[in-house]
Amino acid sequence: MSNANPIEARNKYKSNAWKQVFIEQKLNNWLGYLLFFFIAIGMGYLMANQLTLGLGLTGLICSMAVIMICMISAEAGLYINVLYSFFAFHFSRLLFHDNFPVGVASDVLIVATLFSFFVRRVALRQSVNKFSKTPVAKCIFVLVGYMAIQLFNPYAHSFDGWYQTMRKLLDTVIILFIAYNVFDSYDNIKRFLTVLFILCAITGIYGCIQQWHGLFNFEIDWVTSDENRYGLTFINGEFRKFSTMSDPTAYGVIMASCSILFLIIAINQKRFAVKATLIIGAIFMLLGMAYSQTRTANAMAMAGLALFVLLTINKTSTKISAIIGAGIFLLLLYGPFYNNTITRFRTTFMGSQDESFKVREVNRSFIQPYIYSHPIGGGLCTTGGNGLRFNPGHYLAGFPPDSGYLKKALETGWIGLAIICILYFTVLKTGIRGYFSCKDQRIKAIYAACTASIFSFYVAEFSQDAIGQITDLVVYYPLIAILLRLKDFDHKKQILPI
Repeated sequence: MSNANPIEARNKYKSNAWKQVFIEQKLNNWLGYLLFFFIAIGMGYLMANQLTLGLGLTGLICSMAVIMICMISAEAGLYINVLYSFFAFHFSRLLFHDNFPVGVASDVLIVATLFSFFVRRVALRQSVNKFSKTPVAKCIFVLVGYMAIQLFNPYAHSFDGWYQTMRKLLDTVIILFIAYNVFDSYDNIKRFLTVLFILCAITGIYGCIQQWHGLFNFEIDWVTSDENRYGLTFINGEFRKFSTMSDPTAYGVIMASCSILFLIIAINQKRFAVKATLIIGAIFMLLGMAYSQTRTANAMAMAGLALFVLLTINKTSTKISAIIGAGIFLLLLYGPFYNNTITRFRTTFMGSQDESFKVREVNRSFIQPYIYSHPIGGGLCTTGGNGLRFNPGHYLAGFPPDSGYLKKALETGWIGLAIICILYFTVLKTGIRGYFSCKDQRIKAIYAACTASIFSFYVAEFSQDAIGQITDLVVYYPLIAILLRLKDFDHKKQILPI
């Protein structure tokens, strides 16, 4: 009888599927060699004589290869989705003058990765049953059902607006399910966190380069090509930094949540080399966050670290880290140094008298009666710019919610907001209960890091629509999947009372 671990055997099969099917069986012969030879000759000719056509065909071939990889390996597909989400906007600005359909390509990659389970004939019944029985999944299913019936909301009159929201929501469910299945071993979780750390460190460093070197010409052209974008990016005589992402706010939010994640993992890391690497990477993330001048991100970082302190206050290392962190925080607030970055940080916690803050407060007071009188909301894509695009003439069209919670309350009503808050509570409950029931210190550290990072997203929702963008989806939902999976790898956990 074989003693091989079934999970290890399946992972080995997944990693070798591409090689077995396409290299050894199909192309490892004279016909395959001849095919690649003629492809290389043809592409070289096109590059020399028809550069645009050659680049187009090269892009098509590479795109098809990426899609095939996603369909063959769900784990590789997940990494490709993360990589794409972090850098798609940057390459759209660099190569396509910001005209590349980033969202459509993201949908294709997500669906292709989902198809990998069917291509490889993975038995999903047990996994689906296990996933669907988790409290988090049940809340998400309720939310999806509620959003689906928003199609019949009498106050909205746009199918396209409903479709756009549902498309994004289904993407999130698919990403969560993919990550849940990929994280079927502790090693897979570690590998994902390693990949995420590398990508976050790169984007953090690139944001620092933008600060120290200045924006590159193609980035300046992109910022100045739109008056509204320029107004949001150029503040007090300085450009807010956005690194490889869609805008400074998205960049600041991701850097804040991921710096929390990896700082907490670093605090609990025993090996000095790994600890030092994580801390250095997190410092670049924090610098990138600061250079984005996103006040929401500053609050996220403080809130996430505060939750971590509350979770682990009985540990000596936490007390030492909290004292050091408090000292740095007070120094940044009251230190004798001044620049735009420091000023934006200070106004996050010491109050702000700028006009935008006052306008937001007035808008929120003005719109509250609408929320009370519309329990199911005004309909999906009815606020802000999306309202003007999909539901022109609607009472909410053009109204800037400037808050994820306010936007949800306006579009889905206080009923929808209640469902979403219950979902957020359930996610945090899963992480906190998992942390206190866990005995394995490695898993305990990941519980604390993921829970604190996820909590920072919920804090960000008070002032931004922080959850739902292409970039944060590939961070936020895999972290939830990790919380759902970690209990399977802790064999010493204790049972807590409900």
